[in-house]
Amino acid sequence: MKNARQAEILNIIQSVEVDTQEQLLEHLRARGFTATQATISRDMKELRLVKELTGRGGYRYTVTDRKAAGDSGVRLRNIFKEGVTSV
Repeated sequence: MKNARQAEILNIIQSVEVDTQEQLLEHLRARGFTATQATISRDMKELRLVKELTGRGGYRYTVTDRKAAGDSGVRLRNIFKEGVTSV
């Protein structure tokens, strides 16, 4: 059920401009999925959804660049190495 719901979330944000979790929840319910706002929030975290600015001045959810998100550990290690001079 979780995988199907998350796949549908991705389908929704690719086909419709969604800018709130409530809108996403409404789209899911219209497609036969039942979930709470907390569940949707967790799904969005796992799917690495972020809000991006649209050309019309609004916002919409989109999937982050997974490679860039994976590089955050390397980035943090570099910041630590450069920032910490002694312990």
